[in-house]
Amino acid sequence: MNVKHVLKIQWEHILRYIYIKNWGRISDKTRVYLFESRDGASFTDSPRYIFNELMVRTDQTQSVFIWIYSRHSDLNDLKTTLPLIDDRVMFVMRDTIEYARALAKSNYLINNSTFPFWFIKHKNQKYINTWHGTPLKLMGFDLPDPRLNKNVLRNFLMADAIISPNQHMTNVLNYSYKLSNVYKGVISEIGLPRLDFTAGFETILSKQFNRSGLQFDKNKKTILYSPTYRGSDPDKSKDDIDKLVKDFEEMVGKLQNEYNLLLKVHPFIYRQVQENISKVHLVPDYVDINDLLNITDVLITDYSSVFFDFIHTGNPILFYVWDESDYKSERGLYFESTELPGRIVTNIDCLITTIKDNKTEVIESSLMNSMIVHDDGFASRRAVDLMSSLSNSYVENVSAQKKVLIVIGREKLSWNEGEKIKKISEVADVTILADDSIEVQDELKGYRILFVFGQPVKTNFEQLTGSLKGENREYQRILGMVDWDKIIVLDNQFASRLAFKKLGINFSSEF
Repeated sequence: MNVKHVLKIQWEHILRYIYIKNWGRISDKTRVYLFESRDGASFTDSPRYIFNELMVRTDQTQSVFIWIYSRHSDLNDLKTTLPLIDDRVMFVMRDTIEYARALAKSNYLINNSTFPFWFIKHKNQKYINTWHGTPLKLMGFDLPDPRLNKNVLRNFLMADAIISPNQHMTNVLNYSYKLSNVYKGVISEIGLPRLDFTAGFETILSKQFNRSGLQFDKNKKTILYSPTYRGSDPDKSKDDIDKLVKDFEEMVGKLQNEYNLLLKVHPFIYRQVQENISKVHLVPDYVDINDLLNITDVLITDYSSVFFDFIHTGNPILFYVWDESDYKSERGLYFESTELPGRIVTNIDCLITTIKDNKTEVIESSLMNSMIVHDDGFASRRAVDLMSSLSNSYVENVSAQKKVLIVIGREKLSWNEGEKIKKISEVADVTILADDSIEVQDELKGYRILFVFGQPVKTNFEQLTGSLKGENREYQRILGMVDWDKIIVLDNQFASRLAFKKLGINFSSEF
């Protein structure tokens, strides 16, 4: 274990301690809103638009607004995205003592992704998860490894409300993330706040372009190339980036006389691409892509969900999918290429020829148009109204079907146990609780799986004494967001960590 990793663990321990000491100390006089987008890497996406709506409401003049920013980001860059900043607005660096305090004490929490593993929503907080778009790629338990979404599922189950842009996303939440029957909050299908109009976006972009050195000619049409992150195989990531850079340089060489060529890449690869692409074309990571879409004449993408946000412009979309068969088999998609609202091209020469020959006509798709049915420019207003209407307790949004939790911990199930679980699932909703370190058996992949991961959110004193307060908090972190009708424990040693007996929670060691 290297020194850097040891220091990180020690720092997380300090953050958890500060968080615990401030947890639940929520003001009943001043409304405090905490906004986090992409782990603090930007002030973009739906949290930005909800913030904009709150800032102009007359009943929010005494509120406090906290934006979280990453230590890896330039705060002055991030601030350029916000059209209105006054003395109500504060900025707090993520993973600091101030962050732990703010996360524990804010009245409203707005996030488009996830809070850390040590986050536990207090009953007097309201947590709104906006997520970040309509998925084209498979998500949740539709992916081969359910551990990839362990903290996503935990955050979803804690949220008072999850904002959904359309029926497709609602189905993904209910069935791909398996929220159906156990989620006690509300999935609010109100459209995407990030698709609302931002007054002054042209001025914002102009300042950002000048700040970063990006070249933009208002007399030319604009092509935006926005590919997704191909992160399924780390060994191929360099090859994928090399391919992206080579293709974009060819676009620039053959199209820049007629078009502005802009490249907006996934945040995960921005720093790597930055080393290889000129700043006159590479859009800074902190720029909100939805502002860019307003000045884009042709969008080129692949499997990114950005095209859903572009449909309402009525401008053409080109799907450049040079690795279509590989990507489909490795990651998987919810829609066939024939259902997409744009021309499909599979090599760079064809892509450039299609643009040069003006074969970029808009392709209508009734299925795709159904994805933006709620995007009328007022989703942010509906989101703020939703926040105001939420009570201090979860909205009951679960079925009458009994919910059974089976604690397998680190145990490998026998054939007989697997068959018994299968029989239970015929009459009840089954959730598996497992340690994060286990290899998930194929027989379990059809079930909802919660994982125990991260260090316990307890003080040293609570750890040593087995404090009931600490045990209850840890139970809430892992399981407290669901009301279980029955708990079956197959790994007693593992289950002791959850202190079922001490908390007075009934469980059985038999099916």
